[in-house]
Amino acid sequence: MRAKNLCLYITVVVALIILPNWVMAAEPRPAGVSRFISFSVQPVYPKSFDITAAAQHSIWGHFKIEELKDAWQKKALQVANGRKFKISKLVMHDSEEDYAPGMPVKFRSVSGTITLIQ
Repeated sequence: MRAKNLCLYITVVVALIILPNWVMAAEPRPAGVSRFISFSVQPVYPKSFDITAAAQHSIWGHFKIEELKDAWQKKALQVANGRKFKISKLVMHDSEEDYAPGMPVKFRSVSGTITLIQ
């Protein structure tokens, strides 16, 4: 009986360590932005945030630079939460990653920094 309880205890402890790192909450999506566009927001000391809007090239579209810039601006407004801010110059990136041999996946992203004024 004790071995069964010990096994259960170890399983629970391992699950509590692994699951929070494996299941990360996604960035909240601004209204009107396609679900195919993902966001990354990194705080930069003291009142700045690096924001990236990215999309994978796919048959569904949603990787045009104008759409990504629009999504980035909506996310900037959401992060600022009604406060005034300055925007750095937006930078566009095209990249390609190989997830499997012979199967490259292309990505396009727009990144920039906002600095809160108030």
